[in-house]
Amino acid sequence: MISSKNENEEKKSMMADIYGEAIFLAIPVVALIFITAVKNSISFGAILSSLLLTSDWSIMSSVIFGQCAYKMARVVTILGPKTDGRRYAHYLARRIFLITLSLLIYAAIVFAPNLYLGSIQIILFFCSIFFFFRDSASAYILLNRINIK
Repeated sequence: MISSKNENEEKKSMMADIYGEAIFLAIPVVALIFITAVKNSISFGAILSSLLLTSDWSIMSSVIFGQCAYKMARVVTILGPKTDGRRYAHYLARRIFLITLSLLIYAAIVFAPNLYLGSIQIILFFCSIFFFFRDSASAYILLNRINIK
């Protein structure tokens, strides 16, 4: 029973830490939406179109994917030889691919904005948020495993 209570407290602590980081990710998103709404307050369609065609989503995605890669690199460094290098290399290759994809979509939106690319970058942004939560939880769990042993 005590172990279960400690695990529950540890899980709450982990989630509070992750949500604390997520709040700092939400600040630029809220600012982007607010500024776009004020700037294009003509109609809802103008606001939505402007939000889709801004390249800021791709930049935010690449930053978030980069944060995920950094966080895991820090954990892998702490774990040292207990880490499977091949799995980490595979993980890192996927994150670098997503960072590159975000930056390519950023360039495409800057040079030839259209609603399809805008939709893709928003989907990629939400994927980056998902990966942020998943990778943060994974990093936290890995660090706790090493601290327990």
